[in-house]
Amino acid sequence: MNWWKGPILMLAALVLGGCTLLPEREPLDRSWYLLELPDEPAARTADQPVAVELGSVRVAPAYAGNGLVYRLGNHQYESDYYNEWFLKPSEQLEQLLRERWTRNGAALELVDNASAVREQGRPAVRVHVLITALYGDLEGAEAVESNGLPVTGAGHMGLRAQLSQGDRSRLVHLESEQALERRSASQLVSALSRATAEVLADLEDAILEDVEAARDD
Repeated sequence: MNWWKGPILMLAALVLGGCTLLPEREPLDRSWYLLELPDEPAARTADQPVAVELGSVRVAPAYAGNGLVYRLGNHQYESDYYNEWFLKPSEQLEQLLRERWTRNGAALELVDNASAVREQGRPAVRVHVLITALYGDLEGAEAVESNGLPVTGAGHMGLRAQLSQGDRSRLVHLESEQALERRSASQLVSALSRATAEVLADLEDAILEDVEAARDD
């Protein structure tokens, strides 16, 4: 008559202690990162710097949040909740540019008003910056290259800048891709730091070239 008591008691025990049947997972620690540029490529230097006014520094909405961004494949991206930027990417990029352009001996000298400098007879450029890419590309990262080494992905950084000298204005688009040594958040930030250093050096070259082109006109 009491044959059903055994299964019911067992079921009750499983329900009450159900969490013990699930595999335990280690809690994930959150980490925060900043871009730290390597020594090379270094900021451009010159005895007679070119005046530069830094206008807006913006980041495309897909990369403007705090989480590190990964590209997993065509149209497939994800943001990392556990690995985030300590400062928003736009704040980091503006800080890096201002630091580079206020150093002694830098080829570019940060000024408040490019128009006022041009009125004094000196060349001066106003720069607006848009970060178009800042992510880790992991598409095909599970594959193996022909040499037998695993594909680990790359850090990708893209920048579009508007360079203005009075009525003269042009757009430049710069990109850099740096391989990941292994798949980890810290390695991605390192790759993005190298890519950012390369792009900022290219931006400085583009500004200097623009000034030379304006002189030749």
